[in-house]
Amino acid sequence: MKINDYFSFTQGEKRGVVFFLLLIFLLLLSFPLLDFLKKNEKPDFSEFENAINEFEKTKKTNNTTNNSFKQEENTVENIELFSFNPNTISSEEWKKLGFKDWQIKTINKYKSKGGSWKTKSDVLRIYGIDTAHYEQLEPYILLPEKIAYQQKSFPTYEKKTFPKSEYQKKDYSIKVDINTADTTALKQLKGIGIGYAKRIVNYREELGGFISIQQLNEVWGLAPGTFEKCLPQLEISVENIKKININTATSDELRNHPYINWKIANSIEKYRKANGKYQSLDDLKKLHLLDEEFITKIKPYLTI
Repeated sequence: MKINDYFSFTQGEKRGVVFFLLLIFLLLLSFPLLDFLKKNEKPDFSEFENAINEFEKTKKTNNTTNNSFKQEENTVENIELFSFNPNTISSEEWKKLGFKDWQIKTINKYKSKGGSWKTKSDVLRIYGIDTAHYEQLEPYILLPEKIAYQQKSFPTYEKKTFPKSEYQKKDYSIKVDINTADTTALKQLKGIGIGYAKRIVNYREELGGFISIQQLNEVWGLAPGTFEKCLPQLEISVENIKKININTATSDELRNHPYINWKIANSIEKYRKANGKYQSLDDLKKLHLLDEEFITKIKPYLTI
């Protein structure tokens, strides 16, 4: 093969080379043209500008709302200033002072429940009132700045203090009959004050009288050791014990006694209705609900 064969082109190859060169030429021409078009093309910012305009409108609206709120919060329109006592003025007068209807309703509700204002600063606690409104009203409020505290009570307490000599008057050698003594006599017992004395009398009435000095231990709330302290002073008479007739008493009357509960009371009454009147107190032994110990305890308070 000759060297010329390497550098010669066919008719088709020649056309391809020409087309390729033409394409390169057109591409080279296009770069300046594109650059020129870019320089002269104006970008479309309309959508961005619309967004900015909307933002500005929203901002203005918010500022207007906030300013209106602040103005309403810090100023009170159509206020009429005059001296007043908040505890005595009417709803109409509250309105003149710049209070809204809902505030006045709250104020009236507070007053109806016994509420009151004692110092000027108490008015600031009214729901919905701000500092600016209060500062407008403060010079006209007919209340003191502070409450003047009076110390009247101290001398009074000193005068009411019981002297020790009253307790020293007790004579522990005195004997006290627990069935006949009143509260004054019972207070002479060692360790017994007015409270215990009343409980002893009340329990004695419920029982119908004490039949044993030991029953004093049954008095509710008697402090441990108190019975032993006053034991040397105690005596008892059992002549006037009040008794319950089991042949006539109803179950309600029976269960009024501290020793008889409702089950025992019903049992005593049912036996009587079923078998007739009790012939003796020993008939109570026929009631299965009652044991020997209970019968011995309750017998002194029963009769037929």
